[in-house]
Formats: sequence, structure tokens, C-alpha cells
Amino acid sequence: MKKRSIKEILERRKKKIDHSKEVLIGKIVGAHGIKGEVKVKPESDIFEKQILHVEKLTGYRGTAKKILTIESIKPHKNLFIAKFKETEDREQAESLINTELYIKKEEVVPLENGEFFFEDLISCKVITEEGKTVGKVKEVMEMPASHILVVEKEDSKEALIPFIDEFVKDVNVKEKIITIKPIEGLI
Repeated sequence: MKKRSIKEILERRKKKIDHSKEVLIGKIVGAHGIKGEVKVKPESDIFEKQILHVEKLTGYRGTAKKILTIESIKPHKNLFIAKFKETEDREQAESLINTELYIKKEEVVPLENGEFFFEDLISCKVITEEGKTVGKVKEVMEMPASHILVVEKEDSKEALIPFIDEFVKDVNVKEKIITIKPIEGLI
């Protein structure tokens, strides 16, 4: 393995990758077994629908880019177990941990009404039905009961809003606005 100087490492970290023609659909979070399988955390509600229509994914780990060919994929608890042709053993699978998986925008299966990519929700302005600004979506957490919107409020504190119809009344990803109906103590 080539040794890099601290300066080379820092320069490499400064590079920004242009993902404007890609969509993040998952992230490799662990190795599974000894045959090169990996655990993939979906970054989309419709991960399974998307993954069935592609053969190859682009994986990014830091600034390193790797094309991964899907051999098999199956659901496992809240994750998916994937096998790529490029991984033959656990060591190779472990080298992919923290790799973000992208598909090309032209390969995206059209979304139905009410379906979103998590990245489309990030930085959306959250307002109440009365028009009061709550903050901006910082993250989408996956929980067993529902997804949770982590909203950074104007006072830099966070509000956790369950992404369910009872609270989230409208999502407009084009205008980057999410309208909620808060209850006492929610925000």
C-alpha cells in the first residue's frame, strides 16, 4: 500500500465529489458472513424498488470511487444483505464498510406520490400549518415505528418529528418545504 504524506491526505479530503447526476440509495454498514456479503442500510423508503432495476452501483468511500456489480440482495431485519461480484471474502467486504451507494439519476424508478429520497428532505424548511418556521431538516433517522425528521431549530436546538401523516401534513420537495401539524411538546 502506498504511503501518503499528511499533506496528500488533507488535500484528498478537501476534494468534493459532484453527486448532482446521482442519487444516494444506501450505505454499507457492515460485513455479513465469510463469503463477501455486506449489510446495506437503505437511504430511501423505496430502496428495494430501486435496487431491483439496476445492475451496478457506484460506491464512494471518502474520495475513492468503485463500481459494484450486484450479484444478489435480500432483506434482513431493517437492512439488506448484498453480495457484489467484486467481493469474495469477509476481508474485501469489510473494506467496503462506510461506502455510500449511488445510482445514476436516469436509472431512478419514478417515484409515486408520497415517496421521497431522504436526501430530498435534507435542508427542507419545516413550517407549521399556521406558517410559523420551525427550522430545517438536518437528518432523517430510521426507527422501527417510523422515520424521524431531525429538525435544527432557529435557536440551534433540535426537534424530532415523526414522519407520519398525523404530524407531517405536506411535503413539497420542489419548494423544499415540509408542513407539519405540531402537538404540544413536539417542538
